[in-house]
Amino acid sequence: TSVNGMLPFHCACLKNTVATVEYLYKLYPDAINQTTSRGFYPIHSAMMGVENRDDPLAAVGTVKYLFDFDPNVKFQKVNEISLIEFACQGGFNDKTIEVALEVIQVIYNAHPEAIEE
Repeated sequence: TSVNGMLPFHCACLKNTVATVEYLYKLYPDAINQTTSRGFYPIHSAMMGVENRDDPLAAVGTVKYLFDFDPNVKFQKVNEISLIEFACQGGFNDKTIEVALEVIQVIYNAHPEAIEE
């Protein structure tokens, strides 16, 4: 665990490939439900990865993977902010906006009711 409470799984979700995320998940599946000291779950790290990766599209695969392996991820909030609202607050640019919209679509598909929360 790092100073801010990030597990290796959080870091993998933020910057690595789906294969790395899958490998670490198999080693420590409970990590999917662990928060950092600021309340971020790994799904939040994956969504922030849109802005922090050399290949932003890899974030979409990571978000899909997390939903596939634990459907309850859709209920994870930080500071009472739903995943779809969190995704919409990103600082996207011309390079990342299309990927951000794909992530939002994945979140919506997993939990359409969130749009009304």
